[in-house]
Amino acid sequence: MAYSSSTGVWTSTYDTFVLWHRDAFGCAVMAAHMGPAFLPWHRQFIRMFELELQAIEPTVTLPYWDWTADRALDSYVWADDFMGGNGDPNQGFAVTTGPFRKDKWELTVFDYPDPDQYPYLIRQLGDSPFAPTLPTEEDFETALAIPTYDAAPWNTVIPAGRSFRNALEGWQDCVKETCDPVNGMAPTRTGPHKLHNGVHLWIAGEFAFAVEGGREDRRGENLVVVETPTPATDVFGTMAANTSLNDPVFWLHHCNLDRLWSEWMRRHGEIYDPVSGGPYGHNIDDAMWPYNFLGMTITPRMMLTSSNLGYIYDTEV
Repeated sequence: MAYSSSTGVWTSTYDTFVLWHRDAFGCAVMAAHMGPAFLPWHRQFIRMFELELQAIEPTVTLPYWDWTADRALDSYVWADDFMGGNGDPNQGFAVTTGPFRKDKWELTVFDYPDPDQYPYLIRQLGDSPFAPTLPTEEDFETALAIPTYDAAPWNTVIPAGRSFRNALEGWQDCVKETCDPVNGMAPTRTGPHKLHNGVHLWIAGEFAFAVEGGREDRRGENLVVVETPTPATDVFGTMAANTSLNDPVFWLHHCNLDRLWSEWMRRHGEIYDPVSGGPYGHNIDDAMWPYNFLGMTITPRMMLTSSNLGYIYDTEV
């Protein structure tokens, strides 16, 4: 158990990971997303979680989900003895099957602006107009072909083809960024969600990210985004939230992204930008939050070789 200063309560180890990920979106922090440290930050994050599991069962390893190949709604990923299935539309799209089903897997940490705080997983697989299909082999090959890890201005407002990190994270045609004190950083996006972002939304269902201005309103024939949620019509998919790892499929998704980063480095070398001049926490030798507050000095440079952390992927053998 760990004490959370933001909630004033003791939380489980799992919920502590949820808190870290949620608070990494804060405008004063922006440690884990929309910048170069997206991949090294999550590499440390998933390895720390795997080590927590191995402290209980030493043989456990985190698997990856290759969503370019394993794409069907009846995929084993969604089996009752693995991640559980789609949400039940008769129960507000709550997940009612598998080990993480409603009344068996209780959510206790939520996004700051979440007015509903449903204590169970919500999924609407493949029901998002923002990400109606999972990424394809062609999508990730396009990203892997980009020879530059990242580029100035080191955020989401980078032209297509200049930043592997931005392409893999899934930001397309962003024209500006603004910071909301509650929702965090908010890119203004004109292109589709792809890869990382797209998978989150494909699982969550109907919503854009909260930082994009609201939730979808399906009351009329035309798709609109409303800033004020309508409880009668809006259900917030778990994987669309900053607290997305409340849905344990998060780990399988991010292990696959981590694997793709390893593949990019196999093709292009252990390249990381920026060396300096980027936002703090994102330069190659910067100590990343929250690890520095835990007495750990973890930098992007230290994350460039997964074997140094004690693991490799089967596609590297």
